[in-house]
Amino acid sequence: MKKLLIPVILLSSVILSCNKDPEPEPEVIRAYCYLQHFIPQMSTVIWEVAGVELPNAQSYAYSFPGAIILERASEEIEFAVKHPISKEVLVSQLVQLEQNKFYNAIVGGRADEPTLLIYEIETSAPNSGNVKLQAFHSIPGQGPIDLYMGDTTLEKRVVTGLDYLELTEPFQVYDIDIRANMIAAAHADEFNGDSVLLESDFNEIISGANYLAVVAPYTYDTSSKLTFWMYVLPTQ
Repeated sequence: MKKLLIPVILLSSVILSCNKDPEPEPEVIRAYCYLQHFIPQMSTVIWEVAGVELPNAQSYAYSFPGAIILERASEEIEFAVKHPISKEVLVSQLVQLEQNKFYNAIVGGRADEPTLLIYEIETSAPNSGNVKLQAFHSIPGQGPIDLYMGDTTLEKRVVTGLDYLELTEPFQVYDIDIRANMIAAAHADEFNGDSVLLESDFNEIISGANYLAVVAPYTYDTSSKLTFWMYVLPTQ
């Protein structure tokens, strides 16, 4: 049976025979996945992976890392997001997973019509002195946005016209820029201070790391202030 597991150090006990060496354990085939919940006005959701329901509901903006045990090196797995009380399936998707690869699964949008985005994580490391990012727009009711890192000049506009529930391709920025200033603004041909939606810094940035940056409300209440949710992704 396939299961989604929180990564932990697994301890296995081996019964030793006085006369025989222990038999080798069969190879466990795994793919790795991060689950993110960004459906506004829903404090929690329940995930079901390959027909197995996770035992605990996932809170808004909480990242759940796990390992999926596969039966073979490449296998189609169904992900479903369910209502925490009625257990109704809100959205589901079949995805081909491959051994030892990493995936992100993000659910967002309206509760009555959510969107589920599942994609393979690009795990290559950024260039020296850089940080690699993917950005996800999860501000309900907000049109396209632009993202600036380090300054508000066109040269520092790293994302242009990102639509709601759209994810960028991976891109790199200087670590000093992301530490200095991160700005999300309503899309415009030129920067306009009146269009700024969110301005922040991220002093704990790790040079050489890989991040998912989600621009979203701070809580599942859509009237709450906006924030950059930053999640460290794997690099190899």
